[in-house]
Amino acid sequence: MKEFTLIFILIYLAVFPGCSPDLSDDPIPYQPFSDIVINLSLPTYNSLKVDGGFATTGGGIRGIIVYRLNSTTYLAYEKNCSFHPNDACATVDVDVTGLYMIDPCCGSTFSFSNGAVIGGIAWRPLRQYYTSLDYNELTITDEVL
Repeated sequence: MKEFTLIFILIYLAVFPGCSPDLSDDPIPYQPFSDIVINLSLPTYNSLKVDGGFATTGGGIRGIIVYRLNSTTYLAYEKNCSFHPNDACATVDVDVTGLYMIDPCCGSTFSFSNGAVIGGIAWRPLRQYYTSLDYNELTITDEVL
């Protein structure tokens, strides 16, 4: 009976290795881009006039999510999910509630305040790009923070 139990445990561990994160997945690819300059006075970016507002723009691998933390701080995150980023569906969007970012493919969720994983199977934060504000112009560079 002990031999059967031991064999069962060994087979179980081989088939179900555990719930630890997949630390072998690929890093997010890097795609340099020219500076993105957003004129915050344009109606397209009205959502960025209030704290907690967000918008998307081109750049990066799959686009960039821009988030207004406060009147002087804007954060820019790569839309390419950090979990298996080379998968065709590894694209992060803003959740319908507007409270966090989510990759509907793997189910991982990310914080707006720092891009950290707050749920799901991803284990790395989203890539964050450098932003600078000059009056009504927000510049996003390909410099990774």
